[in-house]
Amino acid sequence: MVTKVTIEDVQAPFIRANVIVFSVGIAVTLFFLFIFFRLSEPIIQELQESEQKYRDVVEGASHLILRVWENGTILFANSYANDLLVQESETLVGQNLSQFLANGEADGVRDILKNMILSQKIRYETEMRLSNGSSKWIAWGARGISKKGQPLEVLCIGSDSTSEHLANAARREVEERFRGIAKASPVGIVITNMAGDLLYANEQMHILTGGSSVNLAGRGWIQRLHPEERSQVLASWFSSSSKQKTRRELRMLSCSGDIFWVLGQIVELKNSTDEVVGNVLTFTDITQIKEAELAKSRLSAAIEQAGEMVIITDMDANITYVNPAFERTTGYKREEVVGQNPRILKSGAQDGAYYDGLWGTVTQGNVWSGRSLNRKKNGQNYTQDFSIGPILDDGGTLIGYVGVARDVSDQLVIEAQLRQSQKLESIGELAAGIAHEINTPTQYVSSNIQFLKDAFVTYSKTIADSHAFVEKVQASAGIESCDWVRDAAASLFDEKELQYLAEDIPQALDESEAGLKRVTEIVRSVKQLAHPGEMHKSYSELNEIVKHAVTVSANEWKYVAEVSFDLDDALPPVYCLIGEIGQVVLNLIINGAHAIEKVKQETGEPGEISIRTYAAGSMVVLEITDTGVGIPDDVAEKIFDPFFTTKEVGKGTGQGLAIAHNVVVNMHGGAIDVITEMGVGTTFVVRLPFEPEDEHGDAPLSRVVESDG
Repeated sequence: MVTKVTIEDVQAPFIRANVIVFSVGIAVTLFFLFIFFRLSEPIIQELQESEQKYRDVVEGASHLILRVWENGTILFANSYANDLLVQESETLVGQNLSQFLANGEADGVRDILKNMILSQKIRYETEMRLSNGSSKWIAWGARGISKKGQPLEVLCIGSDSTSEHLANAARREVEERFRGIAKASPVGIVITNMAGDLLYANEQMHILTGGSSVNLAGRGWIQRLHPEERSQVLASWFSSSSKQKTRRELRMLSCSGDIFWVLGQIVELKNSTDEVVGNVLTFTDITQIKEAELAKSRLSAAIEQAGEMVIITDMDANITYVNPAFERTTGYKREEVVGQNPRILKSGAQDGAYYDGLWGTVTQGNVWSGRSLNRKKNGQNYTQDFSIGPILDDGGTLIGYVGVARDVSDQLVIEAQLRQSQKLESIGELAAGIAHEINTPTQYVSSNIQFLKDAFVTYSKTIADSHAFVEKVQASAGIESCDWVRDAAASLFDEKELQYLAEDIPQALDESEAGLKRVTEIVRSVKQLAHPGEMHKSYSELNEIVKHAVTVSANEWKYVAEVSFDLDDALPPVYCLIGEIGQVVLNLIINGAHAIEKVKQETGEPGEISIRTYAAGSMVVLEITDTGVGIPDDVAEKIFDPFFTTKEVGKGTGQGLAIAHNVVVNMHGGAIDVITEMGVGTTFVVRLPFEPEDEHGDAPLSRVVESDG
């Protein structure tokens, strides 16, 4: 049997069961809710009380406490923040924090909050615009609060940091000013702690040591102290018991090992409570000063030990210093002449114009050099070569004068002896040649005289025979046959013999006359060039001096060279010492002959010595050119040095050209130069003034010796 069952019949039991279960569930839930509320009521009350406490703390805090979105919109602000930033009727909630920034930069807040999101914690200081129109600096502390599905909140707590900010700003300004000064300072600056560890070193300290911060870090700067002074400096500056924290000169080492001098000084570094927390050291580079002091010391020692006299005067020419050489030479002690005028040394040999020229030169800032005859303390005269010039300060202002003098009295005697010795040497060298030159004409004069003597015997016999013939003719008067007379006459008057005598006797007489003239010429030239002991200058013909020198030296050159002349006949007379200038020309001709001789030994061909004179302005120029071997450049630089010679032993002492230079330059105010080319030849160029030199300049030897007399 089929029973009809409907859906309702099926669902009815389930519905009844569900109702029962639901009812039971609600009852259980209500029971548990009752139990929960009964149990949580004190907790909730406690939480509410705790929240109120925290709210009271937040509202009563003297800090700005804000909750803001990440875009800066304010969600919560405590009373202190509201009172500080907005009017009483306003609230911060809903406003953006950037509105209250003094600079008004909204992006600044977003950047700060963004950085906070990344770091989860940030502290930032901003200047906030207050409700009363003023501003304060607020130091913010902030922390992000993350909520899922909601924008990020930021908890911001700010405190008034205006005083601290201004103090920090002032401190930073002072620090920047210090750093600026320290950077620009020419003094090395080091700041250390109490142990001496480096805290700071300025740029100049790096420049002084040539190192970087790495080289100076820690106690590295101490390694820059010179090893010989390091321990002493450290003990003096960093010892707790040391009382010598003062300046001192010391040596330091650069990183490259160079030694330099500094003036070091240390002072204590104190904090605001006057507590010593470190040291400040300064290092001033005094290397140049020390080098100048050393140079000054050396110069002072050199001046004190110098053989030359040194005199320093003030602007009024009063002596302020003399060295020991001055005392030795003049006999005056330093204390006797300091404050005196140098005129105490005057001998009277120089006139007023001489000194006018001297002071006129030096007062214009120029150096004057010359020679004078002075008088010692004991009244004895001495000759000095001296120079005097201005002393200028760093600004170029004249502050005094300095003179350097050398006693040349003994030198003048030696020079005179050397000149005489060299002259005797030259005469000795020429003696054989002169003897040969004189011997040749005297030989044929002697031969011709012998011939004339023999001819005279012949003529005497002829005359005697003629007398006998005449007597016989007279005795044979009246005899018609006179053949014997014709024979005798033919024998007596031999035509060949008479012709021989008629031709040779005049020739012998001419040769004898020429020989005697040659001898006379040589003797005259020797006499002209000799001038022994000559002390006075006179106007002389340079061309004649040249010709005489060529004549006397003929035996030196005639076998190796020809001599050619290009002499200016219109040349004015030269004011000179004839003998001394003749000696110069003689030496140059002989030197040329010796140079050509070396070439002739190789080529067999004779050379040439050409001599030229001409006028050039106020000077007469003498050029003597040879076609010899030439002079090397390194030798040409020394040829006028005393005792320097390139000739073999026995062919010169090396004094010839040195004396020639002294005669031309020092005694005549002229010049002598050499132009040479190896393998071509050499030209010596001598320049002499026509007129006497300025009496207020350098005095020649002759004038000084004359004055001394």
